[in-house]
Amino acid sequence: MNHSMNSSNNANEGSDSAGTGLAQLLNKQLANTVDLRSRARQAHFNVKGPYAEELGSLFDGLARELREFADLIAQRISALGGLPAATVRFVARESNLRDYPVDALDAYDHLGALLSSYSRYEWFTRYSMKTAQEIGDSETEQLLKVISVAIEKNLWFLEAYLEGVAVGLHGRKMPIWTSAFKSPRNIDRSESAASSGAA
Repeated sequence: MNHSMNSSNNANEGSDSAGTGLAQLLNKQLANTVDLRSRARQAHFNVKGPYAEELGSLFDGLARELREFADLIAQRISALGGLPAATVRFVARESNLRDYPVDALDAYDHLGALLSSYSRYEWFTRYSMKTAQEIGDSETEQLLKVISVAIEKNLWFLEAYLEGVAVGLHGRKMPIWTSAFKSPRNIDRSESAASSGAA
């Protein structure tokens, strides 16, 4: 009897430990997300030159999308029993993104800096997703998966704009940014609706 209770307690402790570890990892993901959003805002505020209007729209869209990422990551941390942390000091300490050039002004510099930051962010997102998969947390894995898909598309946009600026493209010749992010909650609703329709 006691042995059974001890086994059950050990299993619960293992589960709690995994949840705590994942919450800590997601807090680092949150720090990276908030940091990356601040970089998109920095680019939006400071880009100068002939591409300012086109890139202003791109950078603003990226920042809005990253805010949605941050909200969902914070909610997931809370669901795991953790405490989301996103203060300036915490983000500065925990983010593993490389420094952003605060003196960047022209389109090429901002695009290059954001491309580097997004590449680093994608790598850490995949690392977090793999960790969630190994732990067996499918909900966290799904959230990070849809974030990863959106990040891949944004990397494509940043590369396309960087190439466009390099060869002097303007206006309609430049791709119009659209978000590829679909909240897991929306995905769940779509799958439920599809299942109901099939039934």
